[in-house]
Amino acid sequence: MTLNPRILLAPLMGAFLLIPALAQAFVISDIKVEGLRTVTPGTVFTYIPYHVGDDFTDADSTRVIDALYKTGFFSDVSVGRLDNVLVIRVKERPTITSIEVKGNKKVETEKLQKALKAIGLAQGHVLDPQALDKMKTELQRVYYGMGQYGVQIETSVNQLEDNRVSVLIDIYEGKPASIKKIRIIGNHDFSESELLDQLELHPVPWWEFWSNADQYSKEKMSASLESLRSFYLNRGYLKVGLDSTQVSITPDRKQIDIVINVSEGPRYKVSGVTFSGNLLLDQATLKKLDEVQVGQYFNRKLVIDTSDAIAKRLGDDGYALARVQPSPTIDEKDKTVAIDFNIQPGDRVTVRHIEFKGNFNTNEEVYRREMRQMEGSWYAANKLDRSKERLQRLPSVQSVDQKMKPVPGVPDQVDIDYDITEQLSGSFTAGVGYSQSEGVLFNLGLNQANFLGSGKSVGINLERSSYQTSVQFNYNNPYFTVDGVSQGFGLFYTRQDAAALSLSQYLVDSYGGNINFGVPLSEQTFASIGFQLQQQKIKETGTSPSWITGVSVNGDQPGPGFDGKSFYTFSVIPALTYDTRNKSIFPTSGVYQKLSATVAVPGSQLLYYKGDYNGRVYIPLWKNTTLSGHAQVGLAQAYGSTKTTYTGVSQYYSGLPPFLNYYTGGIQSVRGYQDYSLGPVDSAGNPMGGTLMTAGGIELITPIPFLTSQVNSVRMSLFWDVGNTYRTYHDFSVPSLRQSVGVGFNWISPVGPLIFSIAKPLNSKPGDRTQIFQFSVGANF
Repeated sequence: MTLNPRILLAPLMGAFLLIPALAQAFVISDIKVEGLRTVTPGTVFTYIPYHVGDDFTDADSTRVIDALYKTGFFSDVSVGRLDNVLVIRVKERPTITSIEVKGNKKVETEKLQKALKAIGLAQGHVLDPQALDKMKTELQRVYYGMGQYGVQIETSVNQLEDNRVSVLIDIYEGKPASIKKIRIIGNHDFSESELLDQLELHPVPWWEFWSNADQYSKEKMSASLESLRSFYLNRGYLKVGLDSTQVSITPDRKQIDIVINVSEGPRYKVSGVTFSGNLLLDQATLKKLDEVQVGQYFNRKLVIDTSDAIAKRLGDDGYALARVQPSPTIDEKDKTVAIDFNIQPGDRVTVRHIEFKGNFNTNEEVYRREMRQMEGSWYAANKLDRSKERLQRLPSVQSVDQKMKPVPGVPDQVDIDYDITEQLSGSFTAGVGYSQSEGVLFNLGLNQANFLGSGKSVGINLERSSYQTSVQFNYNNPYFTVDGVSQGFGLFYTRQDAAALSLSQYLVDSYGGNINFGVPLSEQTFASIGFQLQQQKIKETGTSPSWITGVSVNGDQPGPGFDGKSFYTFSVIPALTYDTRNKSIFPTSGVYQKLSATVAVPGSQLLYYKGDYNGRVYIPLWKNTTLSGHAQVGLAQAYGSTKTTYTGVSQYYSGLPPFLNYYTGGIQSVRGYQDYSLGPVDSAGNPMGGTLMTAGGIELITPIPFLTSQVNSVRMSLFWDVGNTYRTYHDFSVPSLRQSVGVGFNWISPVGPLIFSIAKPLNSKPGDRTQIFQFSVGANF
């Protein structure tokens, strides 16, 4: 928008026309302002450099006009005289009642309004025509910084009543400029391709259609240059310089060429490491924390890691504000550098208060009992880290921001604030899902993992599918005692139709109850013991194969089968869990291991034991990308008078009844093979299960490229799975383990976890039931 020349001439003309009236000097007896609508007279008087009783001449009128124009409130100002009264006539500029921004998708409206306010365009402000031109330039600056060089901005001003206006800003963002080519010049010790690999920005081939690495922005450019600088600094190039960066855009503003000029400089080795300052830590401790290696090339990352490790170690002892400053001393002759770490611990501090914000649905006690840092005790960085980790693993918590605030005027005290973002911990589900193994799933459930804000969990769930009908009630109190002893109990009824899973054809009705107690042995280790009483009633179908109808339990010879028979079992279930994961959903670091056993004690109608191990490890590789390994092993065996014999297999077999066997295969164990299909089969090809189960694999877990903003709810993985089921542990052999590779997708959706996988079996055998695509939708329980 350009200014009307008439507007610029108006004040000069006004002053010129009034000169005769003001030609003779006079003493101001009063000052009168005419034309005000929203601006108060007092505001005008504040800016006028004259007062009643001052002398006034025609030369002074120009000063008054200039002073009032500079306020930006007025579009026209004139000065006159009525006797000895100074008369100032003004025309106010309109007031902005609203600013509407349309078409902005890449930049939030709030961010744009903040940029506009910085140049004086905001609701309630006076409209300055010059500000509209500045506005266009400022918005272009915001978009150009994001690589949106094709942005087009149009403004319109709508006149309203009472000298008010509304401003409409219409933005056409266009497509971001893409990087056509990046060149690095001046490099000698490293190839251009090796250096280009360090950059966040780079041209993208057509097959990586989801990537935005070729979309230029100043922030990405700065990050790329810093990555390149770090690459050199971590390899001894202390004086590396990125002398210049030329960014040129094509005439159509759609593509960008970048040239980076590098000056590598000499390479330096570390000649020595020393520690100075207030050395509260002994030399032996400092040496253990020191990662810088004498005789090796300088590495900035190791220097920073050492500084952080020393500061954290001091923080564990209460020195929350410790500063460690590394200082290099360069020997140009020998091309070496000596590193001195200057340590200033500061005051040892105690934690005065711990405050929680954002806990709208949870009692503060639930969060406070997770604290390992206590109020009134010495500050301990390791205890604060552990406290934050425990908070993040609560089901009602989405994220935790921990801040330390020095207490004003008290140098040896700090406060700790936890800003908690809560998430829904309760759910009412009533829906339909689908699983390839179980068919259509109907479910109805009411679950609350934070019942009445107490941290206790209560749930009742009903599920119906072709394979299973179940009703479950569960309750758990993680703090049954103040020491963290947990207590839980449950009631259940389940009917399972094995034929629905293409297993042997029989029905199992189970009902019972359980109670369990858990005891924390350490911060990461938890022991529990449970007791379960259940009854299992077996019903054979008319098409049950001979090995089912010929099974005999608690006998040495084939019997008439177990149709209509019931078995009561009382089991003891001890377990030991070790968990260092940083989060319970989509963890990125840590280890989870659980060792459990189920022992049917003497007096039960079935005597058996089961031992199960489930382990996972998560290793962070880079941002939001994790390498995970997992393993499962299950071993079961009958004991005492329980001997199950089968006919129609190949020989009599002593072990468990088929409804207690392990089954492997499918989306939860070895993908690429049908659910529960791996292991021994009968003469009809139906899986029989076995007493030994093995499964494991490795996964590279990463966000989906075009859904990086949904990293907390959607993940993909590249996986290798391996496993099988064996009749007994004597049958185990490595060559018989089935393997598969593929890609998987996990989505924590509003209806429950959704799991998809595309897998290729690597060593399937004749008779194996393979399945390349598998999914499970709406599996809430």
